[in-house]
Amino acid sequence: MKTGIFSLRRLRWKLTFSYTLVTVVALLALELLLASALVVFTRSELLPALIVQQLKDNVAPDLEPPLTQTPPDTEGLREGLLAFAGQSDVRGADGPEMEDGPPFLPDEGSLLVLDDERRVLTSVPELEGFIQGQSFDAGRTTGLDPLVSAALGGEENSGRLSTNTPEGRVLTVTPLEGEDGRVAGVLVGTFRLPNLTGPLLVAVGLSAVALTVPAALLGTVFGFVTAWGLTRRLQRLARAAQSWSRGDFSVVAKDRSKDELGQLSRELNSMAARLEGLIQARGELAALETRNRFARDLHDSVKQQVFATSLQVAAARALISRDTDAAEAHLAQADGLVREAQKELNVLIHQMRPPALEGKGLAAALRDYAAEWSRQSEIRAEVRVSGERETPLEIEQALFRVAQEALANVAKHSEAEHADVDLVYAPDTLTLRVADDGRGFDPAKTTGDGFGLRSMRERLLKLGGRVGVESKPGGGTRVTCVCPLEAGGER
Repeated sequence: MKTGIFSLRRLRWKLTFSYTLVTVVALLALELLLASALVVFTRSELLPALIVQQLKDNVAPDLEPPLTQTPPDTEGLREGLLAFAGQSDVRGADGPEMEDGPPFLPDEGSLLVLDDERRVLTSVPELEGFIQGQSFDAGRTTGLDPLVSAALGGEENSGRLSTNTPEGRVLTVTPLEGEDGRVAGVLVGTFRLPNLTGPLLVAVGLSAVALTVPAALLGTVFGFVTAWGLTRRLQRLARAAQSWSRGDFSVVAKDRSKDELGQLSRELNSMAARLEGLIQARGELAALETRNRFARDLHDSVKQQVFATSLQVAAARALISRDTDAAEAHLAQADGLVREAQKELNVLIHQMRPPALEGKGLAAALRDYAAEWSRQSEIRAEVRVSGERETPLEIEQALFRVAQEALANVAKHSEAEHADVDLVYAPDTLTLRVADDGRGFDPAKTTGDGFGLRSMRERLLKLGGRVGVESKPGGGTRVTCVCPLEAGGER
């Protein structure tokens, strides 16, 4: 049993480690998935489209009134741009000085408002080279000119008014409408997207360190509890299987769950019950065969020796008055035949003695059996003996089998926590009581023809005894067996 328990402990830790590993790997995979999704999102066309939509909803309404004035209110336009720039990554009027050279849109971000003829009205920050009132050359920035043309043409789709550049910038063009609903100008915006790959990898690494240990602890606890419950159920099956392998079918695998393991336990219990019936039937056949062999042995050996002894005694009687020496010789031969018959009987009795009763009486055999039964069934059992003395072997064997059957019923059906076995020796009777504190039953609602009870009664009837059963729902069950003793009976 130690090997089996050790194996289950190894299985328990394997399952615990598996739960822990799955938890940690799943957490890391989720973090990597979220980080990858964020990187992909920043590189996709969806983010520029969202920026355009935000400009349409939040900035364009503030820029359209000053744009539609005649002439356009450039200061109002600039104030609207500055209000948005303060909430975004556009650096505003405090941007760096422009170096000499062709005008360009800075990488840090910028906002420009153009009228419907592509003339610059204002910019944030103030960009050198983009002079107010002069035409804006969108072709200097890759991918910008088609967007400006689409916006001035009345394009409403945000996805067609923005793009990502190879340099990692987002270009957006937002149409600004006049009072008549026609496009009166556009808002050109450039935004620098940060490279999130490095920071995200660092964040994933830090979060992995911070979250892996708690996740591993939670996974270990959950895995241990789950594995402990599973291996505990398997241990019950293992104990029951070991008892069955030794021929003790009083132990049942207790598992009332409705999952596959519970179904397996019920199937194994059913199989063990059928196997017990088959073994008992085979035992009865073997007992019958043993009786027949015993009868043959008695007939072939002891009976012949007794008959020869009777002849020698008869001859001695006939000669005792006439020839004392001859009569003495016949009596000596009779004495030798009696000794031979006694040896033959001892051999036959030794062969017929049950293994459980070998070298001990019924009381000691019951104590040993009850202790083993209690360990296997996890039900406390107490054996009490009163007035112990020698009794015939046949009676001891029958009561031992009855006690086995009664305790098997306690383990299978009673759901008891405690069982009492009382063996009372009286001058003329031997009484065996097996009582439990289980759920009991209503004897009036049962036929009383169960195989176990029928077997008990048959055993006792052969000896002139009787079996009584007392029980009630919730009040436990008591089986009482009374067997008469022949005065001076020997084992």
